[in-house]
Amino acid sequence: MSDHNLLNQCQKTLDLVRKHGADHAEVFGQTARTITSSVEKDDLQISKSQQETRIGVRAFVGTQVGFASTNDVAKLDDAVADAVTLAKASPGDPNNVLPEPCIVDPVDGMYDSATESFTTADAVAQAIRMLEAAKSVDSRVIVGESEFSAELRRQVVVNSLGIETEELGSLFTYGALTTARDGETVSNMAYRFGAARRIDGIDVDPIARRSSEDALGSLGASKGESFTGQVLLEPFAVLSLFAPLQFQLNARNVLRGMSRWKDALGQSVAVQGFSLIDDGRLPGAVATASFDREGTPHKRLPLIEGGVLRSFMHNAYTAHAFETPNTGHAAGSAGSLPAIGPTNFMILPGEISTSNLISEMKRGLIVSRFSGNTDPVSGDFSGVAKAAYLVVDGKVDRAVSGTLIAGNIFEALGTLSGISQETESVFNYTFPSLRLEGISVTAE
Repeated sequence: MSDHNLLNQCQKTLDLVRKHGADHAEVFGQTARTITSSVEKDDLQISKSQQETRIGVRAFVGTQVGFASTNDVAKLDDAVADAVTLAKASPGDPNNVLPEPCIVDPVDGMYDSATESFTTADAVAQAIRMLEAAKSVDSRVIVGESEFSAELRRQVVVNSLGIETEELGSLFTYGALTTARDGETVSNMAYRFGAARRIDGIDVDPIARRSSEDALGSLGASKGESFTGQVLLEPFAVLSLFAPLQFQLNARNVLRGMSRWKDALGQSVAVQGFSLIDDGRLPGAVATASFDREGTPHKRLPLIEGGVLRSFMHNAYTAHAFETPNTGHAAGSAGSLPAIGPTNFMILPGEISTSNLISEMKRGLIVSRFSGNTDPVSGDFSGVAKAAYLVVDGKVDRAVSGTLIAGNIFEALGTLSGISQETESVFNYTFPSLRLEGISVTAE
């Protein structure tokens, strides 16, 4: 089905749901063309191009809801019938509601028309360029995995209350995972990520080179030291440890009583310098869009501001349950019911450079990557510090291996002693480096 016919098809489907006996309905349609090219172990892999259209139907019979989806337009009538049948068989819930229509302002820079002519050969060329850039740093570098992806996506939401909105977006993402080998010595893995909305914004070289430099930096790591003290998490490690905060900020988890912050709105949950926002309208970012899974406009939402909890992330269901404004955080695809999730999730930068944060450390550990577990409910974490460096008297002493770290993210939020000026984006997360206090560091 042509992209330009998607809105028309969704409108027809909406009418069809009503004819099958639904009181209200929502239709969410997506058409995506994706081209990917990847490298594994220094070799170019098979590249592919695929296109799919999927339409999801949510039928409301009173306060009962049913959902079905299909990627075959010829089977839309069956999907509609299934959604209505499931609604009639489901228990009612007074919070099963649709969002009311709102003005949706488009986000500039979402779409580059040149993407229409972007080919598999173009994606292959970018993947090869990443490989060559990574290898040019040092012959000991091995590109374990890298991928370049180009996507052109159209999304449409219509519902029986009057929402009718659509958006076309282009997105290029690329990442390089590297290691380095010198004889029998192998470094830790290193990963860097980049993204662009326009073809002229693609720049894979620095991503590949930085990944190689990171891998080389951990080559020849030796046994570390055990202590309890300061740990500086670089952005990729912050992602592993602090992304679970979104669990606490999900209003559905608050409603279920699973969030430890369920009664903490307006209260301090972190040090004063810590601010966390979600911005679905951030120009050029990976998860930017003008509206969410239900057609509600995205906006910049302060979640934690100056250490104080300001808001949870809501979709129509939780906003109705809490009698609070919808924040536009309905998430998911046309193949699923709306959930709740972040868009561009960001810890705001601090006022001190990373180098100065390090210079203030008497004895500590820099962690570039973290491999372990973080319990989103308790906040406890433990695992291996990857690409880690021992700091002695304010200077990086040496790379260390086999080092474990453990602590609690909620306690860490209350004792953070440093937030870097510099930030880095990994997928839809943008984080600074964070200096934590009182972390257990164990050298195996």
